[in-house]
Amino acid sequence: MAFKILVLNLGGTSSKFSIYEDARHIVTKSISHCAEDMAAHPLSKDQVAYRKEIVLGFLRENHYQVDDFDTFVLRAPPFPAPRGGTYLVEGRCRELVLSYYHPDEKPIHGNRFVLPLIDELRGARNVPVYLVDPDMVDEFSEVAHVSGLPGYARKPSIHYLNQKAIARKYAQDVGRAYSELRLIICHLGGGISIGAHEYGVAIDSNEGSEGWGPFSTDRAGTVATSIMLELCFDKGLTRQEVHGLLRGKAGLKGHLGTDDLREVERRIAEGDQKAKLVFNALAYQIAKEIGSCYAALRGKVDAIIFTGGMSNSKKLIGAIESYVGGFAPFVLYPGEKEQEALALGAYRVLTGAEEPILL
Repeated sequence: MAFKILVLNLGGTSSKFSIYEDARHIVTKSISHCAEDMAAHPLSKDQVAYRKEIVLGFLRENHYQVDDFDTFVLRAPPFPAPRGGTYLVEGRCRELVLSYYHPDEKPIHGNRFVLPLIDELRGARNVPVYLVDPDMVDEFSEVAHVSGLPGYARKPSIHYLNQKAIARKYAQDVGRAYSELRLIICHLGGGISIGAHEYGVAIDSNEGSEGWGPFSTDRAGTVATSIMLELCFDKGLTRQEVHGLLRGKAGLKGHLGTDDLREVERRIAEGDQKAKLVFNALAYQIAKEIGSCYAALRGKVDAIIFTGGMSNSKKLIGAIESYVGGFAPFVLYPGEKEQEALALGAYRVLTGAEEPILL
């Protein structure tokens, strides 16, 4: 009998569900929730009830019942994890995940209430729940943690789940072990994270959520200290206003009024010089971050791998290649493989190929 795996990857205004039987993908459904539905279910406890019905509808559409599943896999909230791998959501791990759930508050993200939702689904059944490669895993080398401000270490915030999945995928494709390779992995999406992976460990990266590194479709990336001081103290902006500016109103959207790279390329084709300049600056900043990872790996790199939605742009990849194409072969895996990564992480544990991590 095949192991049946249900994957729940919840965003702030989106839901993605997948069913796997062993390592075989059966079906995935992605849903974008409209503003009216979100307003009608404003609190975390409301979202649990709302999305539970959506999950049950998804299962009915595909002729499954909750009791059919041997395990549930969730996209984790950003709790600090000691290493990559598949975590059993019990004990201390369960406590950490539940600490992000505040039933009577508006949720920041869907990963805050996904575990209470799974608890509602599984009821009294003692079915294991797993999470895989949470984004706040810290595998940085000791030297990479040191910042110039004592008491404030450099900390990773990368698309860890997708970066690890792509690394394993590439290793499989070339017939080698991930633990034998030195890779630079570039996740180019709404956020950009570029990581240096050395023998199966992500030893360094930029802070891809809202910190340092290239600007992205709507995030500012690295901002000079003097600019931050001006925003926080001279312009009278609140903390929330500054945060909203840096993450949501910056990057391509701030410069050009759109966060759609395809629209930017269309404007360039029509002769828009500002769009061309900003596009070239994006490629330039990504290339510089790749150069940083190249240095972290001491110039010994097996491949530079691109993933995420913007990796579909041949024009962007070509512009980046004009700067750093001589470092290592470019390999493209456009889009993301988060659902597959979540399912396969659980499958490795279910089959005994990998031991679950217990906190």
